[in-house]
Amino acid sequence: MLLREFITMGSEPIKAVESEVDLIARGILENHRDPVIRHILLKELVVSATRNERDEAYKAIDESINVIRLANEQLDDGGWGPFHSRSAKLKQAIPSTEVGVERAISLGLDSRHPILKNACDYIVEILEGRIPFPDYEERNDRWPIGKRLILCATLSLIDRNHPLLDGPRRLWAEIAGRTFSSGAYSEADEARAHRELTGASVKGSYLVLRSRYHLALLGSSRATLPHEIRSSWLDWLCSLEVGIGYLEVPLRAPPLSAYPGPLERWFASHELLSKHYPDEWSDRSGDSIDWLIKNRLSNGNWDFGSRAPTQHYFPLSESWKSKESREVDWTVRVLRLWRRTTGVMR
Repeated sequence: MLLREFITMGSEPIKAVESEVDLIARGILENHRDPVIRHILLKELVVSATRNERDEAYKAIDESINVIRLANEQLDDGGWGPFHSRSAKLKQAIPSTEVGVERAISLGLDSRHPILKNACDYIVEILEGRIPFPDYEERNDRWPIGKRLILCATLSLIDRNHPLLDGPRRLWAEIAGRTFSSGAYSEADEARAHRELTGASVKGSYLVLRSRYHLALLGSSRATLPHEIRSSWLDWLCSLEVGIGYLEVPLRAPPLSAYPGPLERWFASHELLSKHYPDEWSDRSGDSIDWLIKNRLSNGNWDFGSRAPTQHYFPLSESWKSKESREVDWTVRVLRLWRRTTGVMR
């Protein structure tokens, strides 16, 4: 039986999925002492974890080499140098503030942690015009709205309730509503919406409603978009061969490849959708979850091999010198995604 059929049969199969995730997570806890792994497992995956267990694990994450490295590269202003652009000339592992925020979240940090508190304050200062945007300012009619979209989408990853997000969310919700008013994507309606609301020319650009930034910002508040618009939007995205903007891979279950980059971007695409559009994603993710289940190792874990050199999700464990640590990290990543099919700990 396919997992999507298994999940939709009722509460008992869902409980079975939860129990399976919990069992695997508990097994890792018994044998793995890395602070980030323990924190993620207890915070996100072990339903039966106590408050004391979670609090102790959270306190211990600052002992992680990965968290220390991230903190050491964060500048005094709260950023990591460039915000959106990336330069090969930088002598640091974290090439931009965007990446720094995403890396912190992959490590299980949240808005309580000083790293993300400082990053949040930094983004707010840019949005309020108190400090300049650190990247090159493009000279076109897209840049003012595009820059604000990138800043607000990144801020929403830290604090989805920040008041500075309200106006931009309403704007993009209006654009999305007009673009999908017919029940399907309309390039003409999208262009007309921008002529009337932003003055930006969007055809073929990063402002088209398929980017990771649109998805993060509009998904940061469930009330922003009506259900029918969300559904039409997700149907359209799932049909695109080019996938989500800035990730650029189809959302269907991927073939295994010797190159890790496409698989990394496939995971990032589904993590984005499952986090921000859990109901819509769960309805459409059956083939992808089935593919993950079919690619388990004989011991019940997962290992999709080496990481892409330009990705920043891994490592979670302190080191990948051992194959066991790599396997644990991949297993935790799959479990985080799988858990969201049940509606628990989204």
